Amino acid sequence: MAQTALQLARRNPAWTFGLTGGGFALAFILLAPVRAFLAGRGFSPPPGLLWLFVVGGFLGGYLLARLLWGRLGGAGSPSRGTLVGALVGLLSLPVPFYALEVAVVVARGNPFEPVAGASPFVQALSDLLLFVLTPILLGVLGLIPTYGSTVALGAFVGYLLARE
Repeated sequence: MAQTALQLARRNPAWTFGLTGGGFALAFILLAPVRAFLAGRGFSPPPGLLWLFVVGGFLGGYLLARLLWGRLGGAGSPSRGTLVGALVGLLSLPVPFYALEVAVVVARGNPFEPVAGASPFVQALSDLLLFVLTPILLGVLGLIPTYGSTVALGAFVGYLLARE
């Protein structure tokens, strides 16, 4: 059974990275409620918008593995698989923040403050830059609470997919 599951994972590396990213995000957002439950304070599920991290974790892992795994030859050797997997783990960190940002824009409109005295073109350019750069910054800062474990997990999955 384990060999069959590993063969299935090797045939579908993008799905494997996607499920790993979504599973990691699910474990990350459930950590605080489980700790509260174990401490005797009851279980309260995470707020609605935090579930977008699970969607973003899946999308980040899936899309980046689809883009990078074959192009960079991740299946070629265990060391290359480890490097490509680590890269997928690193670059997928901002994706949940993009999902969250899109949800905020859809639900509440533009979350960024207008620039005083700016023309509509400058305002649109400012909003676009903030829309693109804010999730990248949050993704970099996301390395701190996760202790870089998304990179390590991506490297581990890449190694497992590439080894003989």
